[in-house]
Amino acid sequence: MSENMGQVSQSIGEAKPVKKRNTKKVIGYVVLALVVLVVGVTLLANSATKEPVKVSNQFLNAVQAGNASEAYGLFSSAAQDVVPADQFDGVVAQVGPILNAEEKMTNKSVEAETGSASTSEVVYEIKGTDGKTYKVTINLIKEGDVWRVQNFDSKVKS
Repeated sequence: MSENMGQVSQSIGEAKPVKKRNTKKVIGYVVLALVVLVVGVTLLANSATKEPVKVSNQFLNAVQAGNASEAYGLFSSAAQDVVPADQFDGVVAQVGPILNAEEKMTNKSVEAETGSASTSEVVYEIKGTDGKTYKVTINLIKEGDVWRVQNFDSKVKS
């Protein structure tokens, strides 16, 4: 009987030790997964905002160039119903020369809800020709498959 017990304790004692995981490898895999996640989210966000950014850039460039008719053509149908073209010409004549400087995009976003039109906001920072820094916000709405300018705002950055 004591012979059997000796064998049992020997077989337990001979069990192979559990390998310790390489902590550096685990951390490396976690970091890699996070990098892949961040890159994926960034690509998705850039893809979603690509068209609204393109339209807002066209709109801002037209305003900066003093081309009110081109900028007005990028307005949504609702915006055109609210703002007459001749009134918009006056706005472009007033702000176009001041904002006619290099712009820096500081924010872009797209929101989509089931049952309503997608919207987007693109924000720029422009050091105006008058020496002041302006925050220019362009709001867009998707009409069918086309992004249109819903409204815009420019104000001195505080």
